[in-house]
Amino acid sequence: MPDVIVVGAGPAGSIAAKKCAEHGLDTLLLEKRALPREKVCSGMVMGEIAHTIIREEFGEIPPEVLTQPSQLNGYIFHTPGVGSQNLDNFTRLTWRRNLDHWMTQKAEAAGAQLWTGTRVTGLKEKGAGFLVQAEKGGEKQEVEARFIIGADGATSVVRKFLYPGLAVPYGQVFQELYRGELDLDKSYFHWFYPMEFSPAMFTAHRKDDLIVVDYGGPSGVLKKLMKWAREYLSQNHGVDFNQKPVWRGGCLQPALFRALIDHSFLPAKGNVLLAGEAGGFVLPISGEGIGTCFRSGLSAASAVIKAAETGAPADSHYFNGVQPMISAFEEMLPWFKKVITETRSGGHSLPQVVADAYGATLRTF
Repeated sequence: MPDVIVVGAGPAGSIAAKKCAEHGLDTLLLEKRALPREKVCSGMVMGEIAHTIIREEFGEIPPEVLTQPSQLNGYIFHTPGVGSQNLDNFTRLTWRRNLDHWMTQKAEAAGAQLWTGTRVTGLKEKGAGFLVQAEKGGEKQEVEARFIIGADGATSVVRKFLYPGLAVPYGQVFQELYRGELDLDKSYFHWFYPMEFSPAMFTAHRKDDLIVVDYGGPSGVLKKLMKWAREYLSQNHGVDFNQKPVWRGGCLQPALFRALIDHSFLPAKGNVLLAGEAGGFVLPISGEGIGTCFRSGLSAASAVIKAAETGAPADSHYFNGVQPMISAFEEMLPWFKKVITETRSGGHSLPQVVADAYGATLRTF
């Protein structure tokens, strides 16, 4: 019987499993898909804290995990018809399939046991711990543990166990990969905020030999945004959309930051903790989550380690660990409001406002 089961092998789950294993806890890491696996994400390691955590906990990112280009000079924020604004910021660039796989291997090397192709179907209290029900290789599995760390993403099964009636607000993200030309500076990541759709947006950048286009916004807006963005990128930046995408995928993104701020949603109960997107730790402005995944994953592991030593529930330790991050979310909300206000007032300064907002998040994460 493991001491702790970590559900989800993304950044939050991998770092939590690694830290628990390093501290002598019998740790089982569950991932529903085979690794490496595709993941809808920019693959950017943006903030200085994220860079530092990777370097200290996993080491330097190997060249084979990075893409070409392996780093970006920063970001350019465009509002078509208004203008553009640069934000210089050293950024590592990866495919998440490779980054996540590498971090998971580090967790295994630290002593965590990894089960891939394992889909969690249920979670029940049992005695002083919990019973995790799963399907692995077509067979049903049941595993008990005292501690559960749910790092299983936007539609977290573990979160549904803790809060079965919780109505989670979601945004949608869709990603497409194409071959061909992109007439934009490839040393920068390009964000586009059209006045017609802001704060919904789309992005474009070059990665290896591919063009990566992402679209993000509320579900009722995304279809129109995608049509507009394709026409704009085709007419202005040479992207050929008259071809079958090399790959496409979509995902949901939880918007729980307001519920975290007002404490109407708590990312833990007893010895069940929610990290990363499962816990709502997604930046309010950029939607970036790698840095917040690392910080919440480390806090979850620290809480479990302390609880295992003292016998007290892990949740109070976890709340203390993540409160600075939640307070930072609250400090970012005025920036979100500024983006909305600037859009409604004509958007003449929107590129600068968005760049300033992103800069504020980078100083924190």
